[in-house]
Amino acid sequence: MATTHVQGEHLVLKKTIAATAVACGALLTTTLAAPAGAAEAPADNGGAYLSRPVPKDPAEAANLARERAETVHLRTPANKLCTGTWKHAVSTVTFQRAHGGTLAWGFKLSHTSRANLGSPVVVSMPYAYVNGKSVNPPYSPHTAVNTYNFHGSMKKYQYTGGGSGTIATGNKVTFYWFLKGAKPNTAADRYITCKVPKPGSA
Repeated sequence: MATTHVQGEHLVLKKTIAATAVACGALLTTTLAAPAGAAEAPADNGGAYLSRPVPKDPAEAANLARERAETVHLRTPANKLCTGTWKHAVSTVTFQRAHGGTLAWGFKLSHTSRANLGSPVVVSMPYAYVNGKSVNPPYSPHTAVNTYNFHGSMKKYQYTGGGSGTIATGNKVTFYWFLKGAKPNTAADRYITCKVPKPGSA
């Protein structure tokens, strides 16, 4: 019963991000300064604002974000630990792993994002990965003022399509956030790939 409930929530989340992408009428493309070859070697700490029209088909629109998230995870090594503060033009993410094993994060929009997106902002995590496998996202869409510290955590997880696991030291994880602004046709994405640190790391 619990598995069916979680799978149902995942389906709702996938539909939500597809609808959001179509409503924005834009494709996630890198509009921020990036080094040459960034397309071939995704950064472990990135994101972008929306800049181009997307297909109106919800499934195709959702696939664009999924493919971007998968590319980041599969082709980006987890060279850094999921600890401390990760700054970026879209948002600042702060990680901490509790002694009990839970990996927690805070997510605060930058001044630029606040100006670009307006308020309130809807922040979701349509895609997440552990060791090369897609997992049911540990963060459902949240709507709040753009100064809010969007926060979440993950310890146990379910793989997309079945099976489960528990976050362990050394796991490679990718979190992919999607931000929908209050201003018309405004949105952004944010992603981080890192290695789960030992419990008690901040």
